[in-house]
Amino acid sequence: MKIITAPHPTLREIAKEVTVFDKKFFKFLDELADTLIKKEQPKGVALAAPQVNKPVRVFAAILGEKNQDSSKPVIEFFINPKITKFSNKKILGAADGGERFEGCLSIPLLYGPVPRHEWIEIEYQCLTTLDLKNQPEIKSKKAKFTDFDARVIQHEYDHLDGILFTDLILKNNLPVYIDEDGKWVEVKNKKEILSLL
Repeated sequence: MKIITAPHPTLREIAKEVTVFDKKFFKFLDELADTLIKKEQPKGVALAAPQVNKPVRVFAAILGEKNQDSSKPVIEFFINPKITKFSNKKILGAADGGERFEGCLSIPLLYGPVPRHEWIEIEYQCLTTLDLKNQPEIKSKKAKFTDFDARVIQHEYDHLDGILFTDLILKNNLPVYIDEDGKWVEVKNKKEILSLL
């Protein structure tokens, strides 16, 4: 699958709810997960369906630091998610105050601080098994996520509503950076560049 990049119009669509759970859909999930796992330079921790030009409300995520560092990460699917509760407090990086810039596979090379809720509660549909070769069943789930996992989910959730992380950078007048040989270099003409996305 090809990951589309801004300013592709699908990235600005509001994705439609998934209503048909057939072999074609499970094959799509398998391909979405495969695309995420194989992505290098940069590596990603999550991928939403609109990023592969399919505007439906689903994303795949590799949550948890140990899992993200694993050679065989476990991928969780979030189907028709709804954020039901969230913290009043928003943070720009890690919960401990450490720096943690966001990036996006659909906006390569740009990174920046984004205000996100410190924790969220989310209701979504998921699979009873990750073995997509057998017909999995769909079940409803409710879970709370904190810190980086909460950030990842909020980033992907925004994709389902046609929102890019750079929109939040512009809205909050925060800096945007490019990575030049491991050093953050601030983009001076950010409004001009981000308005093209």
